[in-house]
Amino acid sequence: MIVVTATLVFVTLIFAPIKVQIDMSLYPQDLCAHAKLKLGAIPILNEKFVLKSGALDCSGTISTRVELQKMDKKSGVDIVKCLTVDRVCVALYNNVATVSTLFVAIQNAILAIATEVICALSHCQLYSTLCLTQAQSRIVLRLVVSVSVAELSFCLLKQGVRKWKTRRSKR
Repeated sequence: MIVVTATLVFVTLIFAPIKVQIDMSLYPQDLCAHAKLKLGAIPILNEKFVLKSGALDCSGTISTRVELQKMDKKSGVDIVKCLTVDRVCVALYNNVATVSTLFVAIQNAILAIATEVICALSHCQLYSTLCLTQAQSRIVLRLVVSVSVAELSFCLLKQGVRKWKTRRSKR
């Protein structure tokens, strides 16, 4: 009886979804973004990304420089496939001094149509809003994604085997 209970608890923990919240602010004029990643209430990552001369400068929790031309395009594909997007909240903040009212009206109509179409075609919740501000124009996103430990482990194992085969074939 104890073995069966322990097995059920173990299987439940492996297949239970883990919720991750990603808060991101994108500044198109400066080509930069601020991202915060939380696992429940625990902050995991607080990062600032700046695009400069074909490279992505990261500062914050992880400070590095990523050359976009040298980056492997298929390196994180499996991990992205194992994520399930549960909720997306999008807020567009437009500076009232630089944006015309016609542009705001067109943007609002496009945002409403896109929200309706995406909600009809997918299972995730999508919220969108359009705001006017006196600060810099920006796009604010909140993504809530879920992943199970088993699915993530399988994706990482698959990616590791693929890299091992490519290194082995190069010899």
